[in-house]
Amino acid sequence: MVKISRLAFVNFKMSIKDFRTIMFMFITPLTVILGINLMVSKGDYTVDSNIAFNVKDKGTYGEEILKEMNISENIFYDEEDKALELLERNEVVAVYQIPGGFTERIQNEEKPGIQCFRREEGNITLAFELKLEDEINKRIRDEILLKNGIIGDRSELLNYRTRTKVINLNENKVDSKFALAMMMIIYFILFSSSSMGEKMVGMKKQNILSRAMSTANAGYEILGSLCLSIFVLQVAVNLAILFTAKIIIGFTITSFYIALANIMLASLFSITFTMFMTRVFEEQGVVSFAAIIFSIASIFLSLISLKSEVFPKVPFVIKNIGKITPTYWLLDSVETLNLFPNAVIVLLMIAALFSAGSYKLKSFVNRV
Repeated sequence: MVKISRLAFVNFKMSIKDFRTIMFMFITPLTVILGINLMVSKGDYTVDSNIAFNVKDKGTYGEEILKEMNISENIFYDEEDKALELLERNEVVAVYQIPGGFTERIQNEEKPGIQCFRREEGNITLAFELKLEDEINKRIRDEILLKNGIIGDRSELLNYRTRTKVINLNENKVDSKFALAMMMIIYFILFSSSSMGEKMVGMKKQNILSRAMSTANAGYEILGSLCLSIFVLQVAVNLAILFTAKIIIGFTITSFYIALANIMLASLFSITFTMFMTRVFEEQGVVSFAAIIFSIASIFLSLISLKSEVFPKVPFVIKNIGKITPTYWLLDSVETLNLFPNAVIVLLMIAALFSAGSYKLKSFVNRV
């Protein structure tokens, strides 16, 4: 272990001399995190304040839902022309019309349709629409509970909802901006596999690895020291990204230990995955391409698995494929603030890749 640490220190000193690469590792993820946060913040600002509503419903649910969502501006009652006039003057981005019979349909356990008028296509009101749909679903659920005798009368619904909210308040809540920052950090760590793969293949072709293997150092010591030096650099840079984003954006790091553990696991997986891919393909372009495809696919599949309710039409098999990617377990760990069993599963993946990457290393580096 002492020899590995000494060799890793030598490799680390060589790495930090490449100031341009380190700045690229730092600036690119940070810029993306800040950019996405800015877009999300703008989207949140426009959703509730720049929407108008025309309520044709004669019952109580239409007005009740808007009140529940803290909406008090630009509400018209059976005055479609006035609502659309705001849209024509570009004072609102959309007009939502709650139809007549809205309350009656919900009471009949049917989901009513809501008409939307927009000047342009786009999904700027997607967040509002998801909240609106959730409120409608709650009312339908209430009616089902009442009609099936699970709740005695409507006065008990408030107590039922209150108990539900108390349970939610006791759960650990993760700052959404912190979760977003961690997702992008994990993505860029995996994405860095492409550049590391190119570097390793280049070291092999320039006989740097073969010269190192000709010394008294064992193959696992050479590989272990290289992994350790890259690991320390990646963890240091990505922690700096996380804290810089925290200062600029102002989010709360819900659990530093969870963040640190997942950055370390993502880095270890990225490194060992690179070693494995280099052994399989041995060509810079192919290794880089394979690493990029894997990082994009793993993020995409893991998000489908984690947010399956957002992708209802995706086949069940596809939704579960994401669970075999390390990204799924890393992001799930951040969202749930749990390390078990997530960390164990990712560590097993890392051990398998490291074993495959270091198998008969001398014959690999000496092969032309």
